[in-house]
Amino acid sequence: MKYKRKKYFILFILIIIILQLITPTKIKAQKYNFSPFSGRVIQEKFFQNAVMAVIENSKQARPQSGLNSAPIVYEYLVEGGITRFLALYWYEIPNKIGPIRSARPYLIKTSNSYKSILLHAGASPAGFNILQNNDIKHIDQIYNGNYFWRGSEKKIPHNLFTGYFKISDYLNNRTGQEYQSRFEFKDLSFINIEKIEAKKIKIDYWGNYEVNYEYDIKNNVYKRYLNDFETPHLNQNNEQITVKNILVKFVETKSKDDQGRLEMKINGTGKAYYFIDGEFIEGKWKKEEGEWTVFYNNENKEVKLNPGKTWIQVVPTSSEIKYEKGDNNGKRN
Repeated sequence: MKYKRKKYFILFILIIIILQLITPTKIKAQKYNFSPFSGRVIQEKFFQNAVMAVIENSKQARPQSGLNSAPIVYEYLVEGGITRFLALYWYEIPNKIGPIRSARPYLIKTSNSYKSILLHAGASPAGFNILQNNDIKHIDQIYNGNYFWRGSEKKIPHNLFTGYFKISDYLNNRTGQEYQSRFEFKDLSFINIEKIEAKKIKIDYWGNYEVNYEYDIKNNVYKRYLNDFETPHLNQNNEQITVKNILVKFVETKSKDDQGRLEMKINGTGKAYYFIDGEFIEGKWKKEEGEWTVFYNNENKEVKLNPGKTWIQVVPTSSEIKYEKGDNNGKRN
């Protein structure tokens, strides 16, 4: 009797094992949501409109607020030899962004290519003409001052700010927007620690203004400096600005009036440089009217970026870009 019980028990175990082998196992796949702008995981599907803020970069405006929170930042040259930022915010919008300044045609067109809402304070005459004669989503402080405020830590006009608590109701009352992935993002990064091709980067904009980056191999980020490597570019919280990817877009640039305002050919195609994972990559950009810029390597494949923050340095075709690798100096014109 005991023998039969033992026999049946063994048979039962064998049947269970066989059933497990021949029955497909259903594994519930974990679904992740990713930011289309940073490539990083976000907690939920998100359909809010993106905003792009025009942020000042004069000495009086620094340190700025909110730059280190933007997944994508453009830096454009404006009149007077200074630059202006166009910073994108989407999933997490900080409560303080600025100082906000006036828009230029190329800033307006770039924001429109992202189907975002432009946050600005006025515009150049050509900029106003574009805003008035096209269906451009924007909030201008001149006509909608309730979405902005002036701080006391800086003097006018360098003290105008906006933030999520000011624009949240406006965004929540608008029809949502679904975005495609802005870039192709890497799944993994491979860093050659024996050969860092671009440790220090110098981007010459105009006159005495130079943007510098230094590669931090430990954290795989680029630390941003202004004019030298002793002056870190700080956010208002005293945090140095760091980025994962640096894209340099060369565009035809010329002065258009006696005020020194600039005209830039941001559509079409042109030369591009990329600094990613300590490497230097040459390539080209392409942009059609109303669409965002696509960046390619020299094999005509879209360049892959690290998930995280991307800064796009838009420079005149005459700008000089230098980088240092080890004890040797690299130079590209």
